[in-house]
Amino acid sequence: MGNRIVQGIIAEYNPFHNGHLHHLLASAAATGATHTVCVLSGHFVQRGEPSVCSKAARTEMALRCGADLVLELPAAFSCASAESFAAGAVTTLDATGIVDVLSFGSEAGSLASLEAVADVLADEPEGFRTWLRAFLDTGMSFPAARQAALEKWVGPSADSHVLNNPNNILGIEYLKALRRRRSRMKPRTFARVGRGYNDPVMEDAFPSAAAIRASLNGGGFSGDVAPAAGMPEASSAILRREMAAGRAPVFTDGFLLIILHRLRTATDRELASLPWMEQGLHNRLRSAAADAYTFSDIVDAAATSRYPRTRIQRMLCALLIGMPGTFPGELADAGHAQYIRILGFTDRGRELLAAMKHTATLPILGKASQWGLLRNPLAKRLLELECRASDTWVLACRDRADRRSGQEFRHVPLYQRTLP
Repeated sequence: MGNRIVQGIIAEYNPFHNGHLHHLLASAAATGATHTVCVLSGHFVQRGEPSVCSKAARTEMALRCGADLVLELPAAFSCASAESFAAGAVTTLDATGIVDVLSFGSEAGSLASLEAVADVLADEPEGFRTWLRAFLDTGMSFPAARQAALEKWVGPSADSHVLNNPNNILGIEYLKALRRRRSRMKPRTFARVGRGYNDPVMEDAFPSAAAIRASLNGGGFSGDVAPAAGMPEASSAILRREMAAGRAPVFTDGFLLIILHRLRTATDRELASLPWMEQGLHNRLRSAAADAYTFSDIVDAAATSRYPRTRIQRMLCALLIGMPGTFPGELADAGHAQYIRILGFTDRGRELLAAMKHTATLPILGKASQWGLLRNPLAKRLLELECRASDTWVLACRDRADRRSGQEFRHVPLYQRTLP
């Protein structure tokens, strides 16, 4: 393939907006990338919430807006902590054997400060661990204790404050994963443009995905209006189509009754065995379900300074899709990613798939008929969890035909002809 340079991007595209497009194009221009591989979250995302539209629709958005090959980040990683999310995605990209550059957005906009913190967190020197234990013992949440320990270790410098921003945190975890895997991929980061990660303001060419989702949740966007603010026309058209078909938008309250039923009927042992559980927290969850009218009611009642909202949401997501508490640890011990699953590709993506046949270090899965390639029991369990996640997500769709189970078995990778 001549002078091929492949950039890898880890994303949720929930949904694909102008900021995502800017990053994809700016990164390709700066790195000289000729091809783009995207690792995309499935039906549940890193904050422990459902994606607003299906992974098939978001795959199509990515391919229509510049990606050449889209791979799946399984639910076991996509709705986990930043460390597990990053490790699962980085190992997936690295296992293709074709990705040269890992490109990501950050608030810092430069690698130096991120790498300085990543070095500390990857090695965890004894002095840092001592401070971390001390702050955890005071009742701090892990993120707050880690920030405080870092400031004690490196001083209250600009480097120590990069953990105050969500994209910086993910970037640091990407760097840790690259280092621990001794990956050949070279990291590049680009400053985020437009609104911040959780900024609710829509009056901007680059609103956050959170602002777009809030607009969708409030009925501020419908299938018969102009393209959604802050979204390229290609992805906006796909979102309008999915909304018209009743397959979007999907939010956590669409699963409220299921979650309440599980919280109210599960045994103490079942709740106590959820991922990321600590002693006694299952009682808070059960109590929170007693009078809840919304998903936020449950999270608000259970969350504390020690147990942040995102952690509670991930636990509820694990309960919803049936993820065993030991599973994240088993995957970490086994090297995280267990297969490479193709969600979609373009003509240029075909070139990458052809190359991967000779370079990939994990099984490559396309249609369900290829699942027999999996000989590893842990990989099979990872795929089974993905099937449960998808069978759960479709229950929020309006049309009963879209709510049929077993849709993962009917999945065929999306082919999107490369636009001239």
